[in-house]
Amino acid sequence: MRAVETGLDEFFLVRVYRTSALVWAVGVGLLSGCGMMSAALGWTVGSAASVGLLRGIEWAVRRFFVPGRSFDKRDLAKLASVKFGVIVSFMLGVVLLGGRSFGFIAGFCAGVILSQSVIVFKALGAMISCR
Repeated sequence: MRAVETGLDEFFLVRVYRTSALVWAVGVGLLSGCGMMSAALGWTVGSAASVGLLRGIEWAVRRFFVPGRSFDKRDLAKLASVKFGVIVSFMLGVVLLGGRSFGFIAGFCAGVILSQSVIVFKALGAMISCR
């Protein structure tokens, strides 16, 4: 494995996706086991949104920000406009779907921070184990 300057290897995001799937499954199991099906659905939708956004960012970075490759800034602006439109539409759908259920909204909010939390904890673990 080739290490990047930050000390993180090129398969870091692959491990983030795998760990996110495991954490999602544990969360669904715990919420379902407690009879909180609405929260489990919110957790699932939020987790899918979180991992989907991370994958979209990864795709854009690998496509547009490659050394030696120039890109048209208008393409990036178009991509950002489409992305923001999709995110706003998705959030509207979430609010309409679970707006009256506190469990759904709480589960969704927890799911949205899933991939960011996994990244932070994996980076902290890498820093601790390297010292």
